[in-house]
Amino acid sequence: MSKKLFAAALLAGLSVVATPVLAEGLKFLPILESGYKAEPTLAVSAGVMQASAGRDQSMAVYGLELSMNCGLVQTADNRIRTHLALNRVDQSGLKATALELSPRYTVPLGGGFSFGAGPALAWVKADAERGDKDLFGYGAAAGVAYRSGHYFSGIDLRYLNTDRREAVGLENWTLAVKLGVNF
Repeated sequence: MSKKLFAAALLAGLSVVATPVLAEGLKFLPILESGYKAEPTLAVSAGVMQASAGRDQSMAVYGLELSMNCGLVQTADNRIRTHLALNRVDQSGLKATALELSPRYTVPLGGGFSFGAGPALAWVKADAERGDKDLFGYGAAAGVAYRSGHYFSGIDLRYLNTDRREAVGLENWTLAVKLGVNF
């Protein structure tokens, strides 16, 4: 039941954000345009994951994230940023590595701060003491970021649900802080 409510709330929230975006128009494949600027950011992340991998538990999670202006689809005012993250958990008998992709619509808040939210897709290699399993994950991510020159910091909250294979699944919530460099 909570997954259905979460999905409904996410879709309602995205529709409120997406309506003005679609009214402005979208650019497809802006990476091919001569004025495209990726404005990449590379950051390390650390946080806590609340997972239900057969038993509810909190675990430390760490990783590396690359974010940039989306090169596939973009708003007229460049508000979609693509986040590509590699995260790792190795605690309490659970080992998992996740490669996550999260395009986020970003709203500037002023003073170098911004807020972004969007869907998340992931490939997770998980081993919960039952052998390695490749899992597909989906969910949503939101975060606040601060950028000033080359300095970057942020905090993210992400929900990820995975399919189950042979009793291995990794539904989880993650709260992480990020510190990095803008290029």
